[in-house]
Amino acid sequence: MNTWRAYRSDHARFAAWCGAQDPPESALPAAPVVLARYLVAHAGARRPATLARWCSSIAVAHDLAGHPSPTRDEQVRTVLAGIRRTHRTRPARVAAASPDDLRAMMIPLDPKSPRDARDRALLLIGFAGALRRSELVALTLGDITLDSDGLRIFIASSKTDPHALGHTRGLSYGSDPATCPVRAWQAWLQHRLHSPTAQPATGDPARTEPGRPAPGRPGTGDASRLLPAAGAFVAVDRWGRLGEAALSDRSVARIVAERADAAGLPGHWAGHSLRRGFATTAHASGASEVALMRHGRWRSSSSMRGYIDEGTVWSDNPTRRLGL
Repeated sequence: MNTWRAYRSDHARFAAWCGAQDPPESALPAAPVVLARYLVAHAGARRPATLARWCSSIAVAHDLAGHPSPTRDEQVRTVLAGIRRTHRTRPARVAAASPDDLRAMMIPLDPKSPRDARDRALLLIGFAGALRRSELVALTLGDITLDSDGLRIFIASSKTDPHALGHTRGLSYGSDPATCPVRAWQAWLQHRLHSPTAQPATGDPARTEPGRPAPGRPGTGDASRLLPAAGAFVAVDRWGRLGEAALSDRSVARIVAERADAAGLPGHWAGHSLRRGFATTAHASGASEVALMRHGRWRSSSSMRGYIDEGTVWSDNPTRRLGL
């Protein structure tokens, strides 16, 4: 859903620019020379990666409308390659979570607090499962099952699973109870069973913010939130009352950033920190690329390596063998 929202936004920006030209240009279908001018006009203010994403969105819009995509024209490709060479920038990356970072985030969490229990489970499952934000918030209670070896996570659909065939991944018990995703999930389920539920607010329901519980009196619990289709991670208000709606992907990013800030961790933290952290940590520990790609659902080793943090720069570094 987030990908399609970005496609629409990117193409709408292109259409607005085309409409502002004198004379106005067609955005769909667009001529390659128009797209090339559009890229040049934004080259100084936008990163090459952003311009490449815009081209992908424009290509999708043309494909869906049955028009030849201008992005495949050699003129556009040449312009984009020239922009990359001229405006080289260091890739902006979010911090990659490590096990030590996660332990630091866990220290201030109170196991008796529903919100803290939720965040602990969300952080550890997101990390161990190499989950994207969209995959985390799409999980239901029925998607997470416990067996003798740990948790089985069913990912119904993902960015690399366009046909929604689904993937099942296993999360084993952790050696440290404080950072064990299985124990964290079990603790969060206990809060789901026993914590009060926020009651529907009176007035206009449209004024209630999505993904947050409506204000009201504490309830005695609602069995519907424990049905298999109920969201795995739901909102918790300041009084510890649980909402019914699943968290949004933006909420996941905010939770990661806030917990990292509370732990005093440097760098830019976001939802992607969990997935990048998994790739970095697993690679540094010697996990095979095949296992990494399978668990993280990467289509190619090159795309998987893009997630590995610079912290692995010393792993099997050849300069150690130079005898200097």
